[in-house]
Amino acid sequence: KLGQYRSNLPDFMVFLGYPQLPADWVPFKHLWFAVLAVICVPGLVALVFGFLAFRSRIRGVYFSILTQALTYAACLMFFRNDFTFGGNNGLTDFKYILGTPALTAADIQDPAALAGKLKSGSDGVSKFIWSQLSPNTQQVVTDFAAGQPAGPVKQALADDINTLMASQQLYDPKRFAGITVPPNVIKLITPDLRDAQRLQVNRILLQDAYPAAIARRSSLGYVVNSNATQRTLYILTVLLLLGTYLLCRWLTATKFGKVQRAIRDSENRVLFSGYSTANFKLFVFVLAAIIAGLAGALYVPQVGIINPSDMATDKSLEAVVWVAVGGRGTLIGPVLGAFLINAMKSWATRAYPDLWLLFLGLTFILVTLFMPKGIVGLPAQFGALKRKWFSPKSAPAAAAELPSVDAQAKPLSKPE
Repeated sequence: KLGQYRSNLPDFMVFLGYPQLPADWVPFKHLWFAVLAVICVPGLVALVFGFLAFRSRIRGVYFSILTQALTYAACLMFFRNDFTFGGNNGLTDFKYILGTPALTAADIQDPAALAGKLKSGSDGVSKFIWSQLSPNTQQVVTDFAAGQPAGPVKQALADDINTLMASQQLYDPKRFAGITVPPNVIKLITPDLRDAQRLQVNRILLQDAYPAAIARRSSLGYVVNSNATQRTLYILTVLLLLGTYLLCRWLTATKFGKVQRAIRDSENRVLFSGYSTANFKLFVFVLAAIIAGLAGALYVPQVGIINPSDMATDKSLEAVVWVAVGGRGTLIGPVLGAFLINAMKSWATRAYPDLWLLFLGLTFILVTLFMPKGIVGLPAQFGALKRKWFSPKSAPAAAAELPSVDAQAKPLSKPE
Protein backbone atom coordinates (compact mmCIF):
# COMPACT_ATOMS: atom_id res chain seq x y z
CA LYS A 1 0.00 0.00 0.00
CA LEU A 2 1.01 3.60 -0.65
CA GLY A 3 4.04 2.81 -2.78
CA GLN A 4 5.58 5.08 -5.42
CA TYR A 5 2.15 6.22 -6.65
CA ARG A 6 0.85 7.01 -3.13
CA SER A 7 -2.16 4.79 -3.71
CA ASN A 8 -3.91 2.15 -1.62
CA LEU A 9 -3.42 -0.20 -4.58
CA PRO A 10 -0.12 -1.98 -5.31
CA ASP A 11 2.09 -0.02 -7.69
CA PHE A 12 1.72 -2.45 -10.59
CA MET A 13 -2.08 -2.21 -10.36
CA VAL A 14 -1.89 1.58 -10.58
CA PHE A 15 0.48 1.28 -13.55
CA LEU A 16 -1.88 -1.16 -15.30
CA GLY A 17 -4.92 1.04 -14.64
CA TYR A 18 -6.85 -1.01 -12.06
CA PRO A 19 -9.57 1.20 -10.55
CA GLN A 20 -9.84 -0.86 -7.38
CA LEU A 21 -8.49 -3.96 -5.68
CA PRO A 22 -9.58 -7.11 -7.61
CA ALA A 23 -12.03 -9.40 -5.83
CA ASP A 24 -9.53 -12.28 -5.61
CA TRP A 25 -7.15 -10.05 -3.62
CA VAL A 26 -9.62 -8.86 -1.00
CA PRO A 27 -9.62 -12.00 1.24
CA PHE A 28 -5.83 -11.85 1.55
CA LYS A 29 -6.20 -8.87 3.88
CA HIS A 30 -6.86 -11.47 6.59
CA LEU A 31 -3.87 -13.41 7.93
CA TRP A 32 -5.82 -16.63 8.51
CA PHE A 33 -6.94 -16.71 4.87
CA ALA A 34 -3.42 -16.04 3.55
CA VAL A 35 -1.94 -18.85 5.68
CA LEU A 36 -4.74 -21.20 4.63
CA ALA A 37 -4.08 -20.38 0.97
CA VAL A 38 -0.34 -20.98 1.40
CA ILE A 39 -1.09 -24.48 2.65
CA CYS A 40 -4.14 -25.47 0.62
CA VAL A 41 -3.42 -24.09 -2.86
CA PRO A 42 -0.13 -25.95 -3.49
CA GLY A 43 -1.53 -28.98 -1.67
CA LEU A 44 -4.65 -29.14 -3.87
CA VAL A 45 -2.67 -28.64 -7.08
CA ALA A 46 -0.28 -31.43 -6.08
CA LEU A 47 -3.21 -33.66 -5.06
CA VAL A 48 -4.98 -33.35 -8.42
CA PHE A 49 -1.85 -33.64 -10.55
CA GLY A 50 -0.33 -36.40 -8.45
CA PHE A 51 -3.55 -38.43 -8.39
CA LEU A 52 -3.79 -38.39 -12.18
CA ALA A 53 -0.08 -39.11 -12.68
CA PHE A 54 0.40 -41.85 -10.11
CA ARG A 55 -2.85 -43.62 -10.98
CA SER A 56 -1.63 -43.73 -14.57
CA ARG A 57 1.60 -45.43 -13.41
CA ILE A 58 3.73 -42.54 -14.68
CA ARG A 59 7.15 -42.73 -13.09
CA GLY A 60 10.83 -41.98 -13.55
CA VAL A 61 11.93 -39.58 -16.26
CA TYR A 62 8.40 -39.29 -17.66
CA PHE A 63 7.11 -38.00 -14.33
CA SER A 64 9.98 -35.48 -14.21
CA ILE A 65 9.09 -34.24 -17.69
CA LEU A 66 5.43 -33.85 -16.74
CA THR A 67 6.22 -31.85 -13.59
CA GLN A 68 8.53 -29.56 -15.55
CA ALA A 69 5.83 -29.09 -18.19
CA LEU A 70 3.32 -28.21 -15.45
CA THR A 71 5.55 -25.57 -13.91
CA TYR A 72 6.43 -24.12 -17.31
CA ALA A 73 2.74 -23.86 -18.20
CA ALA A 74 2.10 -22.10 -14.89
CA CYS A 75 5.02 -19.77 -15.63
CA LEU A 76 3.54 -18.77 -18.98
CA MET A 77 0.08 -18.40 -17.44
CA PHE A 78 1.25 -16.06 -14.69
CA PHE A 79 3.16 -13.92 -17.18
CA ARG A 80 -0.24 -12.71 -18.39
CA ASN A 81 -1.16 -9.35 -16.87
CA ASP A 82 -4.86 -10.16 -16.73
CA PHE A 83 -4.19 -12.64 -13.92
CA THR A 84 -3.82 -9.64 -11.53
CA PHE A 85 -0.43 -10.87 -10.26
CA GLY A 86 1.81 -8.33 -11.94
CA GLY A 87 2.67 -10.25 -15.12
CA ASN A 88 6.37 -10.17 -15.97
CA ASN A 89 6.94 -7.45 -13.34
CA GLY A 90 5.80 -9.80 -10.61
CA LEU A 91 4.97 -8.72 -7.08
CA THR A 92 7.39 -6.36 -5.41
CA ASP A 93 7.77 -3.32 -3.14
CA PHE A 94 6.24 -5.00 -0.09
CA LYS A 95 5.75 -2.46 2.69
CA TYR A 96 4.07 -4.12 5.65
CA ILE A 97 3.23 -7.51 7.03
CA LEU A 98 0.41 -8.46 9.43
CA GLY A 99 -1.40 -5.20 8.91
CA THR A 100 -0.91 -1.70 7.55
CA PRO A 101 -0.94 1.77 9.12
CA ALA A 102 -2.81 3.18 6.14
CA LEU A 103 -6.02 4.94 7.08
CA THR A 104 -9.27 3.39 5.87
CA ALA A 105 -12.71 4.92 5.71
CA ALA A 106 -13.82 2.61 8.52
CA ASP A 107 -11.06 4.03 10.78
CA ILE A 108 -12.75 7.46 10.75
CA GLN A 109 -15.20 6.92 13.60
CA ASP A 110 -16.54 10.47 13.91
CA PRO A 111 -16.37 12.19 10.50
CA ALA A 112 -18.42 15.19 11.68
CA ALA A 113 -15.98 15.99 14.52
CA LEU A 114 -12.95 15.48 12.29
CA ALA A 115 -14.43 17.63 9.52
CA GLY A 116 -15.27 20.37 12.01
CA LYS A 117 -11.73 20.51 13.43
CA LEU A 118 -10.17 20.53 9.96
CA LYS A 119 -12.40 23.35 8.70
CA SER A 120 -11.92 25.50 11.77
CA GLY A 121 -8.16 24.90 11.98
CA SER A 122 -8.47 25.04 15.75
CA ASP A 123 -5.02 23.48 16.26
CA GLY A 124 -1.75 23.37 14.36
CA VAL A 125 -2.22 19.79 13.10
CA SER A 126 -5.73 20.46 11.73
CA LYS A 127 -4.60 23.67 10.07
CA PHE A 128 -1.68 21.88 8.40
CA ILE A 129 -3.75 18.90 7.22
CA TRP A 130 -6.45 21.20 5.81
CA SER A 131 -3.85 23.09 3.79
CA GLN A 132 -2.64 19.81 2.25
CA LEU A 133 -6.06 18.48 1.22
CA SER A 134 -7.01 18.64 -2.44
CA PRO A 135 -9.60 21.27 -3.46
CA ASN A 136 -12.11 18.54 -4.24
CA THR A 137 -11.73 16.99 -0.75
CA GLN A 138 -11.97 20.41 0.87
CA GLN A 139 -15.25 20.98 -0.98
CA VAL A 140 -16.60 17.58 0.11
CA VAL A 141 -15.70 18.32 3.75
CA THR A 142 -17.18 21.82 3.55
CA ASP A 143 -20.48 20.53 2.14
CA PHE A 144 -20.71 17.71 4.67
CA ALA A 145 -23.27 18.16 7.45
CA ALA A 146 -24.42 15.95 10.28
CA GLY A 147 -27.08 13.49 9.22
CA GLN A 148 -25.82 13.16 5.67
CA PRO A 149 -24.26 9.91 4.34
CA ALA A 150 -20.71 9.84 5.71
CA GLY A 151 -19.25 7.42 3.16
CA PRO A 152 -18.00 9.96 0.58
CA VAL A 153 -16.40 12.33 3.09
CA LYS A 154 -14.75 9.47 4.99
CA GLN A 155 -13.26 7.99 1.82
CA ALA A 156 -12.07 11.37 0.53
CA LEU A 157 -10.39 12.18 3.85
CA ALA A 158 -8.79 8.74 4.08
CA ASP A 159 -7.30 8.98 0.59
CA ASP A 160 -5.85 12.47 1.01
CA ILE A 161 -4.57 11.94 4.54
CA ASN A 162 -2.86 8.69 3.48
CA THR A 163 -1.09 10.52 0.67
CA LEU A 164 0.00 13.20 3.14
CA MET A 165 1.26 10.69 5.71
CA ALA A 166 3.24 8.81 3.07
CA SER A 167 4.91 11.90 1.63
CA GLN A 168 5.59 14.20 4.59
CA GLN A 169 6.46 14.00 8.24
CA LEU A 170 3.57 15.26 10.39
CA TYR A 171 5.46 15.96 13.57
CA ASP A 172 6.64 19.43 14.35
CA PRO A 173 6.97 20.70 17.96
CA LYS A 174 5.04 23.90 17.23
CA ARG A 175 2.41 22.08 15.21
CA PHE A 176 1.79 19.57 18.00
CA ALA A 177 1.79 22.16 20.80
CA GLY A 178 -0.97 21.26 23.23
CA ILE A 179 -1.22 17.66 21.95
CA THR A 180 0.15 14.93 24.21
CA VAL A 181 2.56 12.68 22.33
CA PRO A 182 3.96 9.72 24.34
CA PRO A 183 7.76 9.77 24.87
CA ASN A 184 8.18 6.40 23.16
CA VAL A 185 6.62 7.89 20.01
CA ILE A 186 8.91 10.93 20.17
CA LYS A 187 11.91 8.54 20.17
CA LEU A 188 10.69 7.05 16.86
CA ILE A 189 10.72 10.43 15.11
CA THR A 190 14.02 10.93 13.28
CA PRO A 191 14.92 13.10 10.25
CA ASP A 192 15.73 10.04 8.13
CA LEU A 193 12.28 8.43 8.34
CA ARG A 194 11.33 7.13 4.89
CA ASP A 195 8.38 5.45 3.20
CA ALA A 196 6.92 2.66 5.32
CA GLN A 197 8.41 3.75 8.65
CA ARG A 198 7.34 7.35 8.12
CA LEU A 199 3.77 6.28 7.36
CA GLN A 200 3.69 4.12 10.47
CA VAL A 201 4.90 6.92 12.76
CA ASN A 202 2.53 9.44 11.14
CA ARG A 203 -0.42 7.12 11.76
CA ILE A 204 0.47 6.92 15.45
CA LEU A 205 0.69 10.72 15.62
CA LEU A 206 -2.65 11.04 13.84
CA GLN A 207 -4.29 8.78 16.43
CA ASP A 208 -2.83 10.94 19.24
CA ALA A 209 -4.03 14.15 17.57
CA TYR A 210 -7.61 12.90 17.05
CA PRO A 211 -8.25 10.24 19.73
CA ALA A 212 -12.03 10.45 19.39
CA ALA A 213 -12.29 10.68 15.61
CA ILE A 214 -9.56 8.25 14.44
CA ALA A 215 -9.72 4.62 15.53
CA ARG A 216 -6.69 3.42 17.50
CA ARG A 217 -5.56 0.02 16.23
CA SER A 218 -3.79 -2.48 18.43
CA SER A 219 -1.39 -3.30 15.60
CA LEU A 220 -0.28 -1.21 12.65
CA GLY A 221 1.68 -4.02 11.03
CA TYR A 222 5.42 -4.49 10.73
CA VAL A 223 7.70 -2.80 8.23
CA VAL A 224 8.97 -5.59 5.97
CA ASN A 225 12.44 -4.18 5.32
CA SER A 226 13.18 -3.29 8.94
CA ASN A 227 15.93 -5.18 10.73
CA ALA A 228 13.58 -6.56 13.38
CA THR A 229 11.11 -7.94 10.84
CA GLN A 230 13.84 -9.47 8.68
CA ARG A 231 15.37 -11.09 11.76
CA THR A 232 12.01 -12.56 12.73
CA LEU A 233 11.44 -13.92 9.23
CA TYR A 234 14.91 -15.49 9.26
CA ILE A 235 14.20 -17.20 12.59
CA LEU A 236 10.89 -18.51 11.25
CA THR A 237 12.73 -19.88 8.20
CA VAL A 238 15.21 -21.72 10.40
CA LEU A 239 12.36 -23.14 12.50
CA LEU A 240 10.55 -24.31 9.36
CA LEU A 241 13.74 -26.01 8.14
CA LEU A 242 14.25 -27.70 11.51
CA GLY A 243 10.60 -28.77 11.71
CA THR A 244 10.71 -30.17 8.17
CA TYR A 245 13.87 -32.13 8.95
CA LEU A 246 12.41 -33.60 12.14
CA LEU A 247 9.13 -34.49 10.40
CA CYS A 248 10.92 -36.24 7.53
CA ARG A 249 13.25 -38.02 9.95
CA TRP A 250 10.27 -39.29 11.92
CA LEU A 251 8.47 -40.42 8.77
CA THR A 252 11.47 -42.36 7.49
CA ALA A 253 11.75 -44.20 10.81
CA THR A 254 8.16 -45.49 10.66
CA LYS A 255 6.66 -48.35 8.67
CA PHE A 256 5.58 -45.72 6.16
CA GLY A 257 9.21 -44.78 5.59
CA LYS A 258 10.24 -48.39 5.08
CA VAL A 259 7.54 -48.84 2.46
CA GLN A 260 8.71 -45.66 0.72
CA ARG A 261 12.27 -46.98 0.55
CA ALA A 262 10.95 -50.25 -0.82
CA ILE A 263 9.01 -48.35 -3.49
CA ARG A 264 12.20 -46.48 -4.41
CA ASP A 265 14.18 -49.72 -4.77
CA SER A 266 11.55 -51.88 -6.50
CA GLU A 267 8.03 -50.57 -6.91
CA ASN A 268 6.81 -53.70 -8.70
CA ARG A 269 7.71 -55.92 -5.74
CA VAL A 270 5.81 -53.60 -3.40
CA LEU A 271 2.79 -53.78 -5.71
CA PHE A 272 2.91 -57.55 -5.69
CA SER A 273 3.07 -57.43 -1.89
CA GLY A 274 -0.37 -55.81 -1.83
CA TYR A 275 0.51 -52.17 -1.12
CA SER A 276 -1.05 -49.30 -3.07
CA THR A 277 2.12 -47.51 -4.08
CA ALA A 278 0.17 -44.67 -5.72
CA ASN A 279 -1.26 -43.60 -2.35
CA PHE A 280 2.16 -43.61 -0.70
CA LYS A 281 3.72 -41.53 -3.45
CA LEU A 282 0.75 -39.16 -3.56
CA PHE A 283 1.08 -38.44 0.17
CA VAL A 284 4.76 -37.54 -0.17
CA PHE A 285 4.07 -35.42 -3.27
CA VAL A 286 1.36 -33.39 -1.50
CA LEU A 287 3.48 -33.00 1.65
CA ALA A 288 6.39 -31.71 -0.44
CA ALA A 289 4.10 -29.18 -2.13
CA ILE A 290 2.85 -27.85 1.22
CA ILE A 291 6.41 -27.51 2.54
CA ALA A 292 7.37 -25.66 -0.65
CA GLY A 293 4.38 -23.32 -0.22
CA LEU A 294 5.39 -22.46 3.35
CA ALA A 295 8.98 -21.90 2.26
CA GLY A 296 7.83 -19.61 -0.55
CA ALA A 297 5.69 -17.56 1.84
CA LEU A 298 8.79 -16.88 3.95
CA TYR A 299 11.08 -16.40 0.95
CA VAL A 300 9.16 -13.57 -0.75
CA PRO A 301 9.12 -10.94 2.04
CA GLN A 302 12.83 -11.56 2.70
CA VAL A 303 13.88 -11.22 -0.94
CA GLY A 304 11.34 -8.49 -1.71
CA ILE A 305 10.11 -9.74 -5.09
CA ILE A 306 8.48 -12.75 -6.71
CA ASN A 307 8.33 -13.17 -10.47
CA PRO A 308 6.83 -15.89 -12.71
CA SER A 309 10.37 -16.67 -13.89
CA ASP A 310 10.92 -18.32 -10.50
CA MET A 311 8.78 -21.18 -11.85
CA ALA A 312 11.10 -21.71 -14.82
CA THR A 313 12.99 -24.95 -15.37
CA ASP A 314 16.37 -23.68 -14.21
CA LYS A 315 15.08 -23.26 -10.65
CA SER A 316 14.11 -26.94 -10.52
CA LEU A 317 17.52 -27.88 -11.90
CA GLU A 318 19.19 -25.89 -9.12
CA ALA A 319 17.27 -27.94 -6.55
CA VAL A 320 18.46 -31.15 -8.25
CA VAL A 321 22.05 -29.91 -7.98
CA TRP A 322 21.51 -29.15 -4.28
CA VAL A 323 20.53 -32.75 -3.67
CA ALA A 324 23.34 -34.17 -5.81
CA VAL A 325 26.02 -32.04 -4.16
CA GLY A 326 24.76 -32.63 -0.63
CA GLY A 327 24.04 -36.33 -0.97
CA ARG A 328 21.13 -38.25 -2.42
CA GLY A 329 19.13 -40.55 -0.21
CA THR A 330 19.85 -38.49 2.93
CA LEU A 331 18.00 -35.77 4.84
CA ILE A 332 20.88 -33.52 5.83
CA GLY A 333 22.59 -33.75 2.43
CA PRO A 334 20.18 -31.49 0.47
CA VAL A 335 20.41 -28.88 3.24
CA LEU A 336 24.21 -28.79 3.03
CA GLY A 337 24.02 -28.74 -0.77
CA ALA A 338 21.58 -25.80 -0.73
CA PHE A 339 23.87 -23.76 1.53
CA LEU A 340 26.96 -24.52 -0.56
CA ILE A 341 25.40 -23.92 -3.99
CA ASN A 342 23.68 -20.69 -2.94
CA ALA A 343 26.92 -19.41 -1.41
CA MET A 344 28.66 -20.19 -4.68
CA LYS A 345 25.81 -18.50 -6.58
CA SER A 346 26.15 -15.32 -4.50
CA TRP A 347 29.85 -15.20 -5.31
CA ALA A 348 29.60 -16.18 -8.99
CA THR A 349 26.73 -13.84 -9.87
CA ARG A 350 28.81 -10.92 -8.60
CA ALA A 351 32.22 -11.92 -9.92
CA TYR A 352 31.22 -13.74 -13.14
CA PRO A 353 27.50 -13.09 -13.75
CA ASP A 354 27.54 -14.47 -17.30
CA LEU A 355 29.21 -17.74 -16.28
CA TRP A 356 27.01 -18.80 -13.35
CA LEU A 357 25.03 -21.40 -15.30
CA LEU A 358 28.30 -22.86 -16.62
CA PHE A 359 29.60 -23.13 -13.06
CA LEU A 360 26.37 -24.82 -12.02
CA GLY A 361 26.50 -27.35 -14.85
CA LEU A 362 30.19 -28.07 -14.30
CA THR A 363 29.56 -28.62 -10.59
CA PHE A 364 26.81 -31.11 -11.34
CA ILE A 365 29.05 -33.02 -13.79
CA LEU A 366 31.99 -33.16 -11.39
CA VAL A 367 29.82 -34.30 -8.49
CA THR A 368 28.16 -36.99 -10.60
CA LEU A 369 31.54 -38.33 -11.79
CA PHE A 370 33.70 -38.04 -8.68
CA MET A 371 31.28 -37.63 -5.72
CA PRO A 372 28.32 -39.93 -6.45
CA LYS A 373 27.24 -39.82 -2.79
CA GLY A 374 27.76 -36.08 -2.39
CA ILE A 375 29.26 -34.25 0.58
CA VAL A 376 27.63 -36.61 3.07
CA GLY A 377 29.29 -39.59 1.39
CA LEU A 378 32.81 -38.10 1.35
CA PRO A 379 33.98 -39.70 4.64
CA ALA A 380 33.00 -43.17 3.43
CA GLN A 381 34.50 -42.47 0.01
CA PHE A 382 37.82 -41.33 1.50
CA GLY A 383 37.79 -44.30 3.87
CA ALA A 384 37.43 -46.71 0.96
CA LEU A 385 40.29 -45.02 -0.90
CA LYS A 386 42.46 -45.15 2.20
CA ARG A 387 41.83 -48.85 2.68
CA LYS A 388 42.52 -49.47 -1.00
CA TRP A 389 45.79 -47.57 -1.32
CA PHE A 390 47.27 -47.51 2.16
CA SER A 391 46.42 -50.94 3.63
CA PRO A 392 49.62 -52.68 4.89
CA LYS A 393 48.99 -55.89 3.03
CA SER A 394 46.80 -56.63 0.12
CA ALA A 395 44.32 -59.48 0.31
CA PRO A 396 46.11 -61.76 -2.24
CA ALA A 397 49.46 -61.47 -0.46
CA ALA A 398 47.92 -62.28 2.88
CA ALA A 399 46.18 -65.27 1.39
CA ALA A 400 49.47 -66.56 -0.10
CA GLU A 401 51.14 -66.62 3.33
CA LEU A 402 48.48 -68.86 4.89
CA PRO A 403 49.43 -72.57 5.06
CA SER A 404 47.55 -74.79 2.71
CA VAL A 405 44.84 -77.09 3.90
CA ASP A 406 46.74 -80.13 2.70
CA ALA A 407 49.83 -79.16 4.69
CA GLN A 408 47.79 -78.82 7.86
CA ALA A 409 45.94 -82.07 7.45
CA LYS A 410 47.21 -85.06 9.46
CA PRO A 411 47.21 -88.56 7.97
CA LEU A 412 44.45 -90.77 9.28
CA SER A 413 45.66 -93.58 11.55
CA LYS A 414 44.87 -97.12 10.56
CA PRO A 415 42.39 -98.88 12.76
CA GLU A 416 43.95 -101.62 14.85
